[in-house]
Amino acid sequence: MKGINLTAANLDRPAVLQETLRVFDVCDGCRRCFNLCPSFETLFDRIDAGESDLSKLRPADYEQVADECYYCKLCYNHCPYTPPHRYEIDFPRLMIAWKKLLAQERGVRWRDWLLVRTDWLGKVGTTFAPIMNRMMSTRWVRDLLHRLWGIHRDRRIVTFQRETFSGWMKRTRLDRRVPPSPSAHAALFSTCLVDYHEGEIGKAVLAVLEKNQVEVVRPEQQCCGMPFFEMGDIAAILKKAEFNLNALKPWVEKGYDVVVPSPSCSLMLKREYPHLLPTEDCRFVAARTFDVCEYLMKLKKEGKLKTDFSYRPGKIAYHIPCHLRDQNIGFKSKELMELTGAKVDMVERCSGHDGIWSVKTEFFDMSMTIADKAVRELEAADPDVVVSDCPLAALQLTQAGGRSVTHPIQVIRQAYGL
Repeated sequence: MKGINLTAANLDRPAVLQETLRVFDVCDGCRRCFNLCPSFETLFDRIDAGESDLSKLRPADYEQVADECYYCKLCYNHCPYTPPHRYEIDFPRLMIAWKKLLAQERGVRWRDWLLVRTDWLGKVGTTFAPIMNRMMSTRWVRDLLHRLWGIHRDRRIVTFQRETFSGWMKRTRLDRRVPPSPSAHAALFSTCLVDYHEGEIGKAVLAVLEKNQVEVVRPEQQCCGMPFFEMGDIAAILKKAEFNLNALKPWVEKGYDVVVPSPSCSLMLKREYPHLLPTEDCRFVAARTFDVCEYLMKLKKEGKLKTDFSYRPGKIAYHIPCHLRDQNIGFKSKELMELTGAKVDMVERCSGHDGIWSVKTEFFDMSMTIADKAVRELEAADPDVVVSDCPLAALQLTQAGGRSVTHPIQVIRQAYGL
């Protein structure tokens, strides 16, 4: 972005406003993103109300556009003017600049400050899992959180596991066979969602990788930092980045690839870290980081992927998450599932969840409206199985459509008969 340094301690409103007017002027002339998300609907409504005179935009208009952005990044891939184009349009990062500026000016709500601390919440939640899960499923508790904290009473939320995935890995280490002659080596970045909430996805990753003679280790790690974009807290992201890079780099130097089962987290390691922390070490780790299905298709290309599938999953409706599309790696999950003999119909619609955006009372209804569009296309496929790489998108689509949504790696585990 021209004139804005996201890593600066504080942002200057005139500089942010100048860049915003430049970008909004280009967006007004293009309008290719008119139907992508609430931010663009609001932006073009406000511009049209002022007859394309950007000077008529009020401070509240800028703030609403920023508040309604949930960093899906679809507009970046959709935009014809992103770098290296001379216009250098980066709308998602402009919105992060606004979130950072507004956090400086308005402060951060206690709710938002707490919800982005996924490591801390995960540790507390798994320690008291039965109590936490029961409380969060009790109506009067949800009503209280709705009124006092602004966490919507109807939002379906993740449950906590009694045993973390990392704890399970350590406990079962001796029970799982390490390949005597590994075909490849993977450092698993398991992510907060898998560690504290969706351990079955992690177990499926291990089962499939070990089936293919891949040695798997799990380095120490922290949250990737993606949730902190919600408040523009770049300093917190950089701390997470430095910790994770220091933990992963020694393994990559030994020849291990970093494998990630959640698209938002692989996006952070691949693209967001190098942008915010443009060092050789960061680029080195990013170049060896793969989404789990991307990694398995890499093994196939190298002649190392076993295809002795014993079960055909049938007809699959596959929702490809926004943060996987932003990685520009093609449709690796779809291709992998098709190797099992499955017929895969792909739906390229945002689920509207984000990390904490759709949890908030002010955005929950909007998020469900977004999800309805994806659900209609998934149901139109008349599938046997509905699949998404993102556990939060799966949660959203399950709530909106009433049908369980699974991860592609779980489909592959079942197809192997594991």
